Amino acid sequence: MDLNYTLGVVTALFCGGCMQAGILLQKKVVNDMPPEEKERRFLRTLLKNPRWLTGLFLEYGVGTAAFMTAQALIGPALVPGLMAAGLIVLVIGSVGIMGETLHLAEYAGIGMMIAGIALLGLSELEIGVDVVRACLAEAGISVRIAILTVCLFALWGMTHLISLRGSRRKGILMAFSNGFPFAISNFWISPLLAVFAAVFTGSGTRGQAALFVLASVILVGCNVFGIRQTNEAFRFAQASNIIPIQQLSVQITPILFYFYVYALAPPKSASVVFMITGVALILAAAFLLGRRQSEIEKIH
Repeated sequence: MDLNYTLGVVTALFCGGCMQAGILLQKKVVNDMPPEEKERRFLRTLLKNPRWLTGLFLEYGVGTAAFMTAQALIGPALVPGLMAAGLIVLVIGSVGIMGETLHLAEYAGIGMMIAGIALLGLSELEIGVDVVRACLAEAGISVRIAILTVCLFALWGMTHLISLRGSRRKGILMAFSNGFPFAISNFWISPLLAVFAAVFTGSGTRGQAALFVLASVILVGCNVFGIRQTNEAFRFAQASNIIPIQQLSVQITPILFYFYVYALAPPKSASVVFMITGVALILAAAFLLGRRQSEIEKIH
């Protein structure tokens, strides 16, 4: 087996576990926060808490570095599926550390989510940096990128507003909405990497420099707001429910990037079967986890 492939697989698995461990630390801090601080000084209190900052560093410092390394070694198609192994860390941590209760349906939902993400990875719908660089030179791709990006931002805004106004199933709506900023961020990593070398060596064009700046702003902005929204959602729902539902848009939107934005053909006939089956499992898992969360909210 190729050494780079093995290193990529191990790095992606480590990335998934590291990110979920960071999320658990952040959720623990939110759970332990007094009610008055949640209402009045929520973000300020979090930023002063060393445990929350440690969780943030694990998720977005160590986790992001591992994510970028894994993408460079084995490409973006396999990495999300392998990172789904981190959901196991989430389940164990939610039950053992924070005392959350998981029922059979939730275990089934998390298992289906992992299987669905893995199938999407096996579909080999890879969008390598070289492919992105070549596609960016084609006519019409800028329009497709703009249309899909604007649509995703619009969906993010609408679902977030609905979650703020709704009193029932707030946790479900917030979890679903929170996936969009990370889906947008995951997409814009590829254009940034495609022009990174040219921009920093001084051989890039003005257009490439502008694309680099735009991608950087989108990446930073989406991740900052995504962190804020995820921690807000922790006030209304279990971490073991929020993260899998959040994966709905994160794992499905790359299919649109592959077939619509970059207009690529599937690498093999089985790819479409893996893709459809994976999406179906993810949707079913989100339904199971979302239904259970709505029952919890009715009780409380």
